Amino acid sequence: MKRSKATWAVVTAAVLMASTACGGSDDGGSTEAAATTSGGADSGPTTLTMAETPGAPFAFVSYGVQRGHFEDEGIDLQARVNPGGGTSTVPALLQGDMDVLGLDLVSALTSVGADLPIKFVAAGSATSEEPDGDFAAVLVPADSPIQGPEDLDGVRMGVNALRNVNELYIRSTLEELGKPQDAISPVELPFPEILAGLARGDVDAGIVIEPFATIGQNQGLRVVDRPWVAIQPGLQIGVMTMTDETVARVGEDVVAAFGRAVQATAEDIQQDPEAFRAAMPQLIENFAPELAASVNLIQWRGQNDRESIETTGEMMTEYGLLEADIDYDELILDD
Repeated sequence: MKRSKATWAVVTAAVLMASTACGGSDDGGSTEAAATTSGGADSGPTTLTMAETPGAPFAFVSYGVQRGHFEDEGIDLQARVNPGGGTSTVPALLQGDMDVLGLDLVSALTSVGADLPIKFVAAGSATSEEPDGDFAAVLVPADSPIQGPEDLDGVRMGVNALRNVNELYIRSTLEELGKPQDAISPVELPFPEILAGLARGDVDAGIVIEPFATIGQNQGLRVVDRPWVAIQPGLQIGVMTMTDETVARVGEDVVAAFGRAVQATAEDIQQDPEAFRAAMPQLIENFAPELAASVNLIQWRGQNDRESIETTGEMMTEYGLLEADIDYDELILDD
């Protein structure tokens, strides 16, 4: 546990140094990417830029735009795929390269614990209550000797980012099985590269989300565990964040409108999941339409689940990943 303090100090310093190096306008935001707030009923919508995790999380946001939920709230949402993961994109958020950033909860709470000025404005992904419904999977090659988590010993594990929510799965699983924490060695790779890495033998196992989990199975890879349910069934995994400066600039009404649009998108998918499945090939690059029926859908809720967020914070503290006290009342704006 002691080493974690030094480790996370390095992470924090890297984020802060990178944010300083990014440049930007004098008020800490990029003029080009900053939200344009309407000055009245006739001055048009508010433009917000957003970066979100590739795969199903980005498809969710794009679907909300496609269905007009953000337009209905007076928001012109310009969304793009976030090529990085974890805390790597937080400096860009701080410098105003985007107005909204989708993060996993571990990375988001790490940033808050490092005293970075961000707020939770809407919920991202959440997992299923049942293992078979989890939108993430631990995949291995078809001929791998690994049959389940009990065999994860001396394993190179592909992960999309180091020290994010993957860390909770790895630590909690090894603790439960009584294995040393170095039994799994995380290897950072983008989601598509995890599948390629498994095929090449660069990694022994990999944690991926949908649609990469379904794509991998279609390529002959096997599922040996469902990681997010293994942490806790129904756990919120992702969160949508803004900086304090962005929240102040666009105003509480726009922040609330963004949250309502996310909620409306979540309810849309809950009410008609097949319509979302049908749209996924249009929203996710290189995703074959015939695979849409097999994808495990994320359990979108729209509004942040404070219990999940606090549970994640408690687990991070237990594993030495978070040492700061978090003011959840101040942090969660849609609670």
